[in-house]
Amino acid sequence: MNKKQKIAIGINFFTAITQLVVSSILIIKRGLIAFQYYTMDSNIFAAITSIFLIISLLTKKEVSEKIHNFRYYSTCCVTLTFLVVITILVPMDGWHTLPNRLFMGSDFWLHTVGPLLNIVSFIFFERGNTLSKKQPLLAIIPTIIYAIFAIIFNLLKVIDGPYFFLKIYEQQLWEVIMWLAIIGILVFIIAFLLKKTTSNKK
Repeated sequence: MNKKQKIAIGINFFTAITQLVVSSILIIKRGLIAFQYYTMDSNIFAAITSIFLIISLLTKKEVSEKIHNFRYYSTCCVTLTFLVVITILVPMDGWHTLPNRLFMGSDFWLHTVGPLLNIVSFIFFERGNTLSKKQPLLAIIPTIIYAIFAIIFNLLKVIDGPYFFLKIYEQQLWEVIMWLAIIGILVFIIAFLLKKTTSNKK
């Protein structure tokens, strides 16, 4: 096991533990309704892929293409979480909300620490095999699945939002479609850029 792999294990162990502990606390406090938040879902997804990465490195001394691909998908998801907060949610709610969104309570771990450490680990310390051309498109699928369920539950009035662009009863259909298209494009850009980092690795 080389130095980069050891660092990857350390980062992924720390992030997986914090993401799962913070998410568990939120579930205990709020119940299953906590799963309505993309932030928590994406962090749990990343934590699970981190665990598989760690197991793979400890047992096989290498990471399979499948695990690497899922690490890629989950890193795209948590990166989206971070970027949506600073480019959409904070500007809409007012820049005075930035400290709370990024540095307070569970948001600190799920909006900031989890995403940034996953990005650092994936780009600099994880397996550098080149991803196939179809991977950026496949990376959008987890977000599409979340959007489908969120819209269904909003239609059924099981949840309200939880993000303004999912509140289908408070805006025009074209607005919902516009925001979903913007987020879909943002995910693709994230996926494309992360793919470029693996292409440049030796």
